[in-house]
Amino acid sequence: MPPPTRERHDPWHPELTYVIGHQRPDMDAIASALGYAWFLGQTSADKVVAARAGQVGAQAAFALGYFGTRPPRVLSSAAPTFGHVASPQEPVTPDAPLGEAMSRLAQGERLVPVVDGDGRLLGGLTPLALARAYAQVAGGLARASEQTCRAYVEKLPTVPSGDRIRDRRGTLLRGGGEEFLVIGEDGRYLGTASRRCLLEPPRARLILVDHNELSQAVTGADEAEIVGVLDHHRLGNASTAAPIPFVVEPVGSTSTLVTEACRQEHVAPPADIAGLLLSGILSDTLVFRSPTVTDRDRRAADWLAGRSKIEIGEYGRDLIQASPGLVDRSADQIVDGDRKNYEMAGKAVSVAQVEVTGFGELPERKPDLLGALDARREREGLALICLMVTDVVTIQSRLLCRGDAAILGGLPFARLDGSEFDLGGIVSRKKQLVPALQGAIEELE
Repeated sequence: MPPPTRERHDPWHPELTYVIGHQRPDMDAIASALGYAWFLGQTSADKVVAARAGQVGAQAAFALGYFGTRPPRVLSSAAPTFGHVASPQEPVTPDAPLGEAMSRLAQGERLVPVVDGDGRLLGGLTPLALARAYAQVAGGLARASEQTCRAYVEKLPTVPSGDRIRDRRGTLLRGGGEEFLVIGEDGRYLGTASRRCLLEPPRARLILVDHNELSQAVTGADEAEIVGVLDHHRLGNASTAAPIPFVVEPVGSTSTLVTEACRQEHVAPPADIAGLLLSGILSDTLVFRSPTVTDRDRRAADWLAGRSKIEIGEYGRDLIQASPGLVDRSADQIVDGDRKNYEMAGKAVSVAQVEVTGFGELPERKPDLLGALDARREREGLALICLMVTDVVTIQSRLLCRGDAAILGGLPFARLDGSEFDLGGIVSRKKQLVPALQGAIEELE
């Protein structure tokens, strides 16, 4: 399978609120982000956009193509960067009269950037440099102002716009400077930043859908402002500075909650959004065969099917079967395609899930898959990592595991060999597998 194409990762904008699903977004995360952003656009004055924290999976790609809808924009990080605090202060060239810079500093500017003809940063001029010029030039201030800026340019702390402020804050603050220069990826000057910006950077505004745990959220979410949550998973949320809308309901899909919000406010989504929300429900409930399904999911799906002119049975089969088999993907793609991290009794646990239409390919891929699990366990310091392989035809699952021997020995499943378990009719990671793993690990304490 060819490697995925490189996607553009646009930085977040402080005037926007991002509705975003978890890392490695599944169908429900994509659908609920698009659907909830559309809903809030109809019912609030905020500038709201849908976003995603990873690549679109096969099911979501199928649904987006079917309904002719663009995916949410990629938000690779919610952390503040120097690009967010760069102030576009006007630069001067090396041959500019020194008097020009002196005049600007006299008016209160702390730093005058100096760039070459291509806009590449050479350094800056500070009050200290200009005091030195005054002292060195016979004739005092008048003669000094006749000089050019070239001889007095200082090398000052310079940071790339894409660097996270948190990663450079300590070093820059210890350096003692008041102002810093910010450059783009091409080395060209972008602006200046102050010490105050390092201490009080802006924060991205996020509404989390289909998750509420920071361990599953977009990178940098711990530095963002969480302004809302809409989810159907267990609670594992971080604290917030102020009360926020926080909705977590025991339904089969976050798309159900978006649909109910639309119906409650009497706003009907267009056919493409309705179709995507329907896809989120059908995917998460395995077309109503998962134990997570509720009557609320069925009612929401019926209403959405009418809005999108979709026959649920036929479309649901096509959607579920859109996922490629085990042979068509690399082990890394299978393990990381839908993987979530948890903390259970103080231990780091990661659980991936992949849907197949039969276990026939599993024996051939098992060595590679176990190797991928081993690599992640070592790299991420995990006590347990699992891959849940779910057959969407027979509604049965197998579990590949790597972890501490004590944990593996305490798992309440039929063990097929040292690393594979038969889960029988367990098909829901959220409602069935994760609670069982949590209970087994807690019993070891």
